[in-house]
Amino acid sequence: MVSHHILIVEGVRDRYKQQAAVLQEAGYTVHSFQPETLEQLEEQLATTTTDIVLYGKGDRMPDLESVIALLTQDAAEIPLIVIVDKMTKRSATAAENCGAAAVIQNGQSKQLLRTVNKELRAVMLHRRVSRLENDFEVIRLQHRINELENSLSEKEVRCIDLTEDCRSAIAYIHEGNHIYANRSYCNLLGLDDDDEIIGEPLSNWIDLGPDQVLEELGHNPHHRRGITKLKVRVVQDEAEPTEAGAEFSAIEFDSKPCTQIKVRSCGEQVSDDVLPDTLKHHDIMTGLYSRQYFMDVLEKNITTSVKSGLFQAVTFILLDNFKSIREKIGVAASDTLIREIAGLTREVYGHENMIARFGDYTFTILNNYGYKEGAYQLAETLRARIEKHTMTAGDHIVSTTSSIGICVINEHVKDAQNAHSRADLACELARTSGGNQIHVHSTTIDAQIDHEVEKRMDDMVRRTIEEDRFYLVYQPVISLNGRSDGHYEVLLRILDEDGHGILPGQFLSMAEKSPLIRDIDCRVIQMAFKTLAGMHKKKGSISFFIKLSGETITDPQLPEWIKLQLMQFDLKGDHIIFEIPESVAAGRPQETQTFVKAVQALDCKVAIEHFGYANKPEMIKHLSVDFLKIDGSLINNLASNKDNQKKVRSIVDLARSTRTLSIAEHVDDAHCLVKLWQYNIDFIQGNLVQEPSTDFTHDFEDEAVLAGIME
Repeated sequence: MVSHHILIVEGVRDRYKQQAAVLQEAGYTVHSFQPETLEQLEEQLATTTTDIVLYGKGDRMPDLESVIALLTQDAAEIPLIVIVDKMTKRSATAAENCGAAAVIQNGQSKQLLRTVNKELRAVMLHRRVSRLENDFEVIRLQHRINELENSLSEKEVRCIDLTEDCRSAIAYIHEGNHIYANRSYCNLLGLDDDDEIIGEPLSNWIDLGPDQVLEELGHNPHHRRGITKLKVRVVQDEAEPTEAGAEFSAIEFDSKPCTQIKVRSCGEQVSDDVLPDTLKHHDIMTGLYSRQYFMDVLEKNITTSVKSGLFQAVTFILLDNFKSIREKIGVAASDTLIREIAGLTREVYGHENMIARFGDYTFTILNNYGYKEGAYQLAETLRARIEKHTMTAGDHIVSTTSSIGICVINEHVKDAQNAHSRADLACELARTSGGNQIHVHSTTIDAQIDHEVEKRMDDMVRRTIEEDRFYLVYQPVISLNGRSDGHYEVLLRILDEDGHGILPGQFLSMAEKSPLIRDIDCRVIQMAFKTLAGMHKKKGSISFFIKLSGETITDPQLPEWIKLQLMQFDLKGDHIIFEIPESVAAGRPQETQTFVKAVQALDCKVAIEHFGYANKPEMIKHLSVDFLKIDGSLINNLASNKDNQKKVRSIVDLARSTRTLSIAEHVDDAHCLVKLWQYNIDFIQGNLVQEPSTDFTHDFEDEAVLAGIME
């Protein structure tokens, strides 16, 4: 029979003796303790097995609310029963409002046993469910690993297919020997196929000469980073060796660290131009254009189209419920669905419109149809085609729908990011209205932003603050270098007057136009500090990333106010990281530098978020910050986008050279994780790890173990 342990927190000896006698007679193991501080109670709980706590009275004991807060932080959620001298409705309500499991009157032995038995059954049930959930999570993660391995194998096959059609002569070298060679490479060496070269040493066909660099590259591909360009001599049967240019770079092929060698004759320049166009500007999985290339083209088109009077629009497409579909059918099958939807989109929009895969399950189109009604008709045709489309995946017949947003490019659209944001917002309105529909961004609203409209927005923001319609969610930021200390980013969520969620971006874009954004930022800081203070009573190593707006950091009184808040909540500054957008740091360098120095004097840390989008790397050399958060637009399609790979690698190198920690934000799919690992990035954050939540259930120690294994 399992013995259950009950801790009696009681300051009156006679009361303890009476309760202990009743419980011991019933077979329970009883411990008595009269803590004078919450820390003493926490230490007692850590060193003693406890299933239930009885809380009595005592002049020097911690208050009830603090004790309950301590108990509910425990994963087992130890219930607390309050013992009162006299049962009244007021005393019972007060205790239960604090979170007590039950309130009973002292001396009621039968009621005490009934209540303890009832709460113990609930505790045991909770723990059994938790164990089952943990077992299920292990199984789910194993399935996920299998799916990712299958998906990675498929992508390697697609990469090989692309490499086979490449004009450049490409081979992969492992431990000095050929393990793959494409047709162009075999032709260069005068061979009919790769059977004659697989397993053969590189030195038999490429004259390495005395250069030690080539020897290192051939046998230790990850010794050097980036691309090394050199001249070599190609050896052919019964022919004089010929000079050629070659690029050597580190890759992973068939789960092995390899050197990729790309050879061109000296008459041809060795550069990025030798890459097939599919790899330079396209998404490798769908063949559509990549996100970054789409945004570059859109930026160039906006000014031209407005001045010339040509009609253009940005169409943003999101697949509804795609995450649940992927969980049901797996990564490999869901990738097939993405490719089929991409094919439908290409059929509907043709070659005259530019189509890009923008995210994991989103697409964008630069529409050149000629008029708004035509853009809408094409979107409606695609929406109907997606709705009717079905796919078989194992035992499942899969179908999905889409939410589509359209933004017409006009004089109110300032740049590519502005156009995309409006199309994205229109898409979100279509999704939150039930999905499977189209919403067109209203240009009338753009043209009618006057003083009265701004005043209404200001009133709406003010009411939201006054009525305290805010809450916070948290997303883990995990280490890829074996660190077990926990970090969470604090994210704001807003409710409207009817209790429905408002898009944070939509709300904050209005709030940032008024001085009220400072009040919102300060409210978020207070809420986050209060939560963190409660967590530190149980998990002292947790740190929070907290976002700040440009208007807020210009307030010269803010650092002193932050200092007072740290003192009020008994927090150390080194558990706080304030995030400043790169655009703010670049646009207001002096104010940013002043703020950074002031909060770092409080031992707080500073991160520059969305780094890399404005492409101003020199800025970081003048700001002594602690973290660089790489913009999510550079992380999307990282596995296939060479431009993004180059930018991300340069940012990580820049961070390392300035002793700054690097973070990849918006890591929402597994395709970019291998690249990030190869670049030695310090942290990742995104829905691939965990979606934002009000819970703090992420196990950072497990991530540290995982990091050690992957190394």
